[in-house]
Formats: sequence, structure tokens, C-alpha cells
Amino acid sequence: MIKFSLSLIYSLILFLGIKSFVGEPKTTSFDPPELTITPFAGPDVTPSPACLAVAATGEVFVGVDMIGSLGKDPGKGRILKLVDKDNDGKMDQHVEFAMVDNPRGIIVQGDKVFVLHTTFSKETGKATGMALVVFEDKDGDGKADGPAKPLIENLSNTKYIQERGTDHATNGIRMGIDGWIYISVGDFGFHNAVDRSGKKLTMLGGGIVRVRPDGTEMEIFIHGTRNVYDVAIDPYMNVFTRENTNDGGGWNVRFSHFIQSGEYGYPVLFQHFTDEILPALVDVGGGSGTGALFMSEPTWPEKYNNVPMMADWGRSMLYIHRVTPDGPTFTQKEEEFIKLPQITDLDVDGSGRLYLSAWDGAGYSGSPSKGYVVRAVPNNWTYKAFPNVEKASVKQLAELLKSASAVARLAASQELINRSNKQATAAALKIASDKKLPLYARVAGIYTYAQAAGVDGIPALLAFTKEDAMREFALKTLADRKNNLQNVPTEPFLEGLKDPSPRVQAVAAIGLGRLGHVETATALLQTKVPASFVEPAKDVEGPHATPNPAIVQPHLAVQALINLKAVDATIAAINGENSTLALWALRYMHDQKAVNALIDAYQKSNDEKFKTQILTTLARLYKKEDAYDASWWWGTRPDSHGPYYKAVLWEGSPAIEKFLVGESEKKVPAASNFSQT
Repeated sequence: MIKFSLSLIYSLILFLGIKSFVGEPKTTSFDPPELTITPFAGPDVTPSPACLAVAATGEVFVGVDMIGSLGKDPGKGRILKLVDKDNDGKMDQHVEFAMVDNPRGIIVQGDKVFVLHTTFSKETGKATGMALVVFEDKDGDGKADGPAKPLIENLSNTKYIQERGTDHATNGIRMGIDGWIYISVGDFGFHNAVDRSGKKLTMLGGGIVRVRPDGTEMEIFIHGTRNVYDVAIDPYMNVFTRENTNDGGGWNVRFSHFIQSGEYGYPVLFQHFTDEILPALVDVGGGSGTGALFMSEPTWPEKYNNVPMMADWGRSMLYIHRVTPDGPTFTQKEEEFIKLPQITDLDVDGSGRLYLSAWDGAGYSGSPSKGYVVRAVPNNWTYKAFPNVEKASVKQLAELLKSASAVARLAASQELINRSNKQATAAALKIASDKKLPLYARVAGIYTYAQAAGVDGIPALLAFTKEDAMREFALKTLADRKNNLQNVPTEPFLEGLKDPSPRVQAVAAIGLGRLGHVETATALLQTKVPASFVEPAKDVEGPHATPNPAIVQPHLAVQALINLKAVDATIAAINGENSTLALWALRYMHDQKAVNALIDAYQKSNDEKFKTQILTTLARLYKKEDAYDASWWWGTRPDSHGPYYKAVLWEGSPAIEKFLVGESEKKVPAASNFSQT
């Protein structure tokens, strides 16, 4: 196959007098010499491509969005299915799969196509919110069989979608080997999102929400981001993102490792309360992060494999962030990879074909004449057909689950789970148990088994906690589904807190927060707080984009204590050797018992440093964040002074105010800082 760069393709098209669909590159093209990049679909077929997903078998689903991020008129969006029938790198057929407005994310698994998009009223033509839906194509004609089935509704802020558009709304979706759909929520947040079980959820600001493929068990995964567009998920369920800039004000484009239950601080903690957040791994300055993919395909060169690939629309570049383990988290190194004008998304199929979409100047409200899709494959790549997993035997699916291809493992996993029979479940357990297999295969096996077996799988998962290599993943799967926790013991998690592996320690803390046994709070309160737990000096911006592995474990312990509502145990630890962690956790526990205990501890102490910490905690508790009703949004440059955005008084406020004012009147130096809180 002859290799052309995008810029050379454009030059040849002009020379031959052919109408260009690639569009003149905005900057000099950068193409890795190990890859062959060719055009696949132009604006005559895929104008304004906001997102795409590729089936394991190679069909490309593109979300055309001629409303764009700031448009408001419906009827301009659709999902197209593109097919390369002879696998020569050229699109042979395109079919309108479904009509949806503002498609922002797509996942293809078998005959199901999951889509995240803006919803509109047929009567008024106005936006009514956003929804995660699923289409089916059981007859295989390339078109959705009927209307979509909603999985989550009200998944954004309707008022501001109507007024502004979908630019800070809810964005990409990605499925992990754990079977959850991870949803990137912009800082519009949402109010009373409802899943298929009727569960409702509200979130102020941005973060990641996840849900099961049947639309149940919706929950918040992490919180405190600005405008995440997509996530990359590796074979071990590490979640990465390249986020959007705040257009100033300290929050630039950042590459982060998202750890379950973590608080990342936007907009009220990341400047002046950085001791309390999980920081990003790096601040890379300006740009606009969009699509993301963790590439893990054996057909790709080692140089470009097993890495997060992160699109940046603002820089017209696909980046690789090379990650290196660092305790429970990572460090990273950024590299330019593929230049593409206003790149929006990327995905790979089971044969190793990478597809990328380019907005290419389609503007903030979309364009019918701009945008395209390209294909990238390694040099000397040859097509290998991916099997139809629905027709595969359990033995064949087991071989796919052991494959070095992440696409193959996910497809096989989902099919084994769908079959829900003893043979399929046993096959997954056998793979998880085989110590001769690579860890990625065993991890795929244990996640598949946990999903297929449900509560019946708990004994086998508990056995895996005895094995060093599998302990992290066994604990994750044991605490993964809140509906299945009734027979999960706490002992392996309590032991995990003392494990030599910081990753196991982290998973154990998260798991204890999910299990809900308040008596485990005493063990969590033993977590040591590092010297790096220091609040920034007044009016000084703290280190919110500098890796800090030492803060991860105490941060997760605090989040677990909050989830457990462990007020009594935390109060009991105020005067102990781990008072720093207890006082940190109490900042989030707006409970009158906590207020009374803090004042009592202050009055009995002669330690001025300790008393100052108590004053800090009481000042923090004086107000709390108002309940979010989606009637407002803080804009693109919110006030970030913190620690609350819309602070309100609560029943404990009068006692705190009386106490702080009283200490200030006694000329206590530390109290004078809080008397006007």
C-alpha cells in the first residue's frame, strides 16, 4: 500500500482537479512514518462529525452534528453507518442509521448502538435536555429497527442548552471491560437525571457518571471537572482524560488519571484548597480536549501501542500521553502524534483500523460543507476479519477474551455476559484463574465472570483476593455493583488497607466507602496524611496539576468516610494521632454533632496548632453548598475563590458564628481570620 500524508493527498487532489473533501490543513501536517493515513469519508457524507465509534467488525458509525456546540435548531443531526465492503480502505456504502440531534457520543456493541445526544420537543422545537439511548439493528439492514430506548434522561442542564447550546453539556461515552458505560459530563451538570430503574441523580458541575448497559445503577464516578469530552480506559480500568481549558483563570488543558470517588476541584477547590483534591498529572496550556482512546491492539507498532491517545480540537492534534506507574497513580509524558484539523474523535476496530474525525472549520454551529473522516493503519497492515461473536462458540469467545486486542476482549466479554449460562461463566472464571495467561487476559476474565455470575460469584472473587497479582481486581469487582454487596465481607478490604501495593490500598479504601459498613471507619481513619497536605498561602494558587501520589490514599479515605456518613467515628478521632485526617473529613460533614464536638475539643486543648486546625474546620462548616436545581450556571469563567460557589447557612451555622466571633473578640489570632466568614 502506498503511504500518503494528508497534506500530500490534498496537493494531489488539487493537481488532478478533483473536488477536495479533506480541506486545506490549518498547519503543517504531522504524520507518523509508521502509519498509512488515507481519506475515508468527506463532507458530502459526513459533514460536521462530532463523534464516531467503530464496531469490532469494522463498520464506522459517525455522529453528524450540524447544530454544533452553539446552535439551537433541531433536525440537523444523524448517525451514519459507513461500510468498507471489500476492506480496501475506501468507503463503499453509507446508510442513515438513525436521526438524532447533537450526537455527542457513540458506542457499538453487537447489534446495539448506544448514543448520547440532545433531545428536542417536537411541539416547541426547543431542547428538552440530553439522553443516553440505545438503538438496535437486529435485522442487520444498517438502520435502527425503531425508536431509541432511553437509558438515562435529563442528563444535562435544559435551561442552558436552550440558551447557549450544547458546548458545556454532556459529551462522550466509552465502555470499559467492567461493562459500565462511562459518561463525560460537562460543567452544566444535571438535575434529576433518571435511569431505567427510576433512580434520580443530581450533580453540580462536571465529572464522570457511569451506568450499566441496561440503563440501571447510574452513579457518579468522579467529580470536579470543567468540560470533559471523553475518556480513555485501559485494560486494567485506569481512566484517563485530556480536559478543556477554562480560557484563563488557572484551569488549563490538563491530562488526568481519574480515580473512582475522587474530587478534582473545579471550580471552587482547585486554586485555594488544593490540599483537598486529586491533582491532574500535567497542565499543558491552551487547547480543547475532545475524543479519547486507549490503544491496545496487537496489529499496532509497539511504539504506538498500549498508550492513551487524546484528541485536542483546539490544537488540531492527536496526542499520545505515555504514562508510567507512580504509586496508585501515574506520571506522564506528552507527544504529538497525528495532525488533523480540529480533530473531534477516534476509535479502532478489531482488525486494528483506526478512524479519526475532523471538524475542519465547521464552526461553532456546524456546517454542511466541512468535516471528514480518515483511516489510519500501520504500514504493511493486512486486513483480518473479525468474527461474528453472536455466532461464535463459547470456546471461540474464550480465545477472544484471551486476545491481545482490547477490542476483541470487550466484544467477547459482552457476548459471554449476554449468554448468561453456566458454560460461559465457567469459561470466564477459567481464564481469570489461569496464572500462565497475561494479566490483561486474566483481568478481562475476572470482570466478565463477576458480571456474569453476579452474587453467586462472590466466593470465587474472594478467593482471588488471596493472590497478589489479582487482589486489586478482585476487590474492585467485589465492590463494583452496589446491588450485589449484601454478602460481601469487609475483611479483605480492611486487609487491603495494609497491603504493600498502593493500588490495592486505594481500591480497598474505595471499596469500603461503597460497602457502607460504618464500623470500618475506624480503620480508614488510620490512614496517614503526608507532609504535602498543606493548604496554599492566602491568594496563592496551589499545585493542582502536579502529580502527588502520596495524597491519593488519604484523599480516598476521606471520600470513603464521607460516603459512610461516619460522623461519630470521625469525631472520636479528633483527639487521636490521626486528627489531621479526621478534621479533613469533618470539613464535609455538616452535622450538629460535629460542630459541638469540634467546639468541645477546642475548649479542652492547649495545643495552639491543633486549635487552629479546629477553627479552620469550623469556618469551613459555617456554610455549605446550596442544593443544585439547574436554574443557574456559573459561566465559562466562574469565581474560583471557593470553597463553595453558592454558599448557604444551615442549622449549625449560628453556633459556629457565635463561637468564632467570641474567639475573635478574645483576640485569638487564628479566629480573627474567620470572624467575617
